[in-house]
Amino acid sequence: MRRAFQTCSRSIPRSITSLTTSRAAQQCLRSSPTTHNAASRAPLAIRSLHQTTKLRQQAATQEAESSAASGNATITKFEELEQKGIVHPNVVRTLTKEMGLETMTEVQTATINSALKGTDIIAQARTGTGKTLAFLLPILQRIIDVDPSLANRTGGRRGPRTTADDIRGLIISPTRELAEQIATEARRLTKNTGVIVQTAVGGTQKSAGLRAIQRDGCHLLVGTPGRLKDILNDPYSRVEAPDLSALVFDEADRLLDQGFWPEIQEIMHRLPTSAEKDRQTLMFSATVPAEVVDLVRQTLKPGFQFVKCVRDDESPTHERVPQKVVRLNGFENALPSLIELCTRSVEEAKSGASRPFKAIVYFPSTAEVSLASMALENLADPNAERDAFGGGSGRSHPLNPARIFEIHGKLTQAQRTQSSNSFRNCESGILLSSDVTARGMDFPNVTHVIQVGLPSSREQYIHRIGRTARAGKEGEGWIILNPFETSEARGRLRGLPLQKDESLSIPSLDLTRAADVPAQAGKILGMYQRAIQRVPMGEKAKVYLAQLGVHQFVSRKEQLIQAMNNLSQFGWGLREPPSISPALASRLGLRNLPGVRIGDDRPPMDRGRMGDRMDRDGAFGGRSSGGRGGFGGRNDFGGRGGGGGGYGNDRPSYRGGGRDRFGGPRAINDDPFS
Repeated sequence: MRRAFQTCSRSIPRSITSLTTSRAAQQCLRSSPTTHNAASRAPLAIRSLHQTTKLRQQAATQEAESSAASGNATITKFEELEQKGIVHPNVVRTLTKEMGLETMTEVQTATINSALKGTDIIAQARTGTGKTLAFLLPILQRIIDVDPSLANRTGGRRGPRTTADDIRGLIISPTRELAEQIATEARRLTKNTGVIVQTAVGGTQKSAGLRAIQRDGCHLLVGTPGRLKDILNDPYSRVEAPDLSALVFDEADRLLDQGFWPEIQEIMHRLPTSAEKDRQTLMFSATVPAEVVDLVRQTLKPGFQFVKCVRDDESPTHERVPQKVVRLNGFENALPSLIELCTRSVEEAKSGASRPFKAIVYFPSTAEVSLASMALENLADPNAERDAFGGGSGRSHPLNPARIFEIHGKLTQAQRTQSSNSFRNCESGILLSSDVTARGMDFPNVTHVIQVGLPSSREQYIHRIGRTARAGKEGEGWIILNPFETSEARGRLRGLPLQKDESLSIPSLDLTRAADVPAQAGKILGMYQRAIQRVPMGEKAKVYLAQLGVHQFVSRKEQLIQAMNNLSQFGWGLREPPSISPALASRLGLRNLPGVRIGDDRPPMDRGRMGDRMDRDGAFGGRSSGGRGGFGGRNDFGGRGGGGGGYGNDRPSYRGGGRDRFGGPRAINDDPFS
C-alpha cells in the first residue's frame, strides 16, 4: 500500500499568516482593466503559510529569481503567454480566438503566473471569479510539458499510448454538477490539443463512464470523491495514475464540510507519493478553516503559496444584496405568490426597467421542486391565443420569455447537466432547484435568488444568496415563509439584513374564504388552479409527506396538520389529504391527532394527466365544505374562475389584505418576520 500522504517536514500554523508578498499579489492591488477603477481597490496579498526564518528567506530568494526571470512584469493578457513561450500556441489561440478571452481576472493573474512555474498553491477565491480557468490552464500546460505530442490534436488522441492508466491530471470536486461544469470548460480548453478529458461522477452508471475511459483513454480526470474512490479501488477498472503530475482540490472547504475526508484519504492512497512522482497540487477554497489548513499541510509541498483574492474589507454577498421577506397566510399561498413575483419581474424586464429576469428558486425538498416545475410548466394565459388543439403556444405562457428548468437529486446526471447548461446559457429563465446548486455552480447574470421555505441553516441561506450579484452585477434575494417558519426564522436567520415586503397581493390572501381580490391576483390564481389541477395526485402526496419532514421543528403538531390539510384542499383541490403510514405517523408523533389520515402512504395510482379531477370539488373552499367556494363558487375548483368571482378581472376590490391568519391586523414594525 502506498502512503496516504507525503508528510511535510516543516511546522505550519493552524491559521494563515502573512509573511511574503509576490508580484502576483501586487496585481490584485490593481483592478481588472475591464471592471474596476484601480484607485478604488485595496491590496490583496499572496502569502506563504510557513513562518520559519529559513523558509522566509527561501521564499524571498525564489521571488527575486522569478522577478528577474520575468523581467519584473506580471502577465495579465493571455496572448502574452504565447509571446513569451510559456503556454503552447494551440492553447492560447483557443483561449483568445475561440473562447474570446483577452485579459485575466484578478484570481487568474494571481494564480496562473505562479502555477505555470510549478508552484503549489492554496487560493482563497469565490466562485464566479474565473478560478476554474486559473487551475485548468496550468494543469493543461504541465501535461503538455511532460508529453509535447499532446499539444496537437492528433498526438495521443485515441492512439495506442492513450490508456486508462495514462492519467496525468486529477481534479476533485464536491458535486456532480460542479465536476461536469469543470469538465465542460476543460474540453473547450483542450479542443485543439490531444489531451483527453473524462469524468467520474455519481448519478451516472459507473460502467458507462469506465467504458469511455477504457475505450478512449484519459489524461485529465474530473470527478467526485465517492466515484473516484470506487474506480481507483476497483482492480478490474484498469484506471490508475502512476504518471500523475497535477492534482486539484476545488471547493476544498466544501469537500471537507460534507464529510469527504475518508474518500480523499482513499484516493490519495491510490496515487503515487511525492517521493515516487513529483506533482503539482493546487487547492481552491472560498474559506480557509482549520480543516483546510490540515489538508494543506498534508498535500502541498514546502514553498507553496497562499493566494488570497478575497479582500478583507469586501462585503460578502449576503451583506450587500437587498433581501426581502414575504410572509404567507398559509401553505396554499406559496406557489401562487411565487408566480405573482415571477410574473411581475418578467413584466418589469420586458418594459426595460430591469435586466432580463433570471432566477434560481430553492425549495426544501426534491418533491416540492418537482411539483412546482409541473405547475409552472402548465401555466397558460386564458386570454392568449390557443393552438389548433386547444393548447397554448410558447407565447401564451405568462412567464414568457423566461424558460423553466428543474434540477434536483432524483434526476439522472444527464438531465441535471442539460438543465444546468441550458439555464446557464439562457438569457431569461427560472431554475427550480434543491440545494445541489447552492454552492460552487456558476450561473451568469442571475438577477434573483428566491427561497420558498426556510433553509436548513443560516449558512445554507448565505450560500444560496451567493448565486446572485456576481461578477460586479446587481441582484436581489427573496424568502417566502409560511406562518410556522417565521418564528423559527428569527433564530435561524439572525443578523441578516432582511426587510419585510408587502408589495405582493397574494401572500396575505385567505384562500380558504370567499373574498374579492385585485384583478391581477385573480388572474394569477385562476391560472394556478388550472395548472395545479393537471399535476398528478402522486406528486402532491410526495410533497405532503416531505413537508412533514421539513417541519419537524414545529411543536404545534395539530395546527401544522390543519395547515397542511388546507394546502391539500384549498391549494391542490383534493377532497381529503394524503394518507400517512402508521409507522411514519408514530415516528412523527401524529398518530392520534385530528385530521391525520392513517393508511398506506404510497401515492394512489394517477388517473391520467388531469390526475385530481375526481377531487375537484374540494379546492379553494369548494362545494364539499358547504360554501360557495373560496373565491366565488361554481368552477371546477369551487370558484368561478375567470368570471364574476375573486379569480376574475371584474371585481378588483380587496377585502382580505392586511390581516393575519386569524383575522387580526398585521403588525407593522421593523421585524421582517412579524
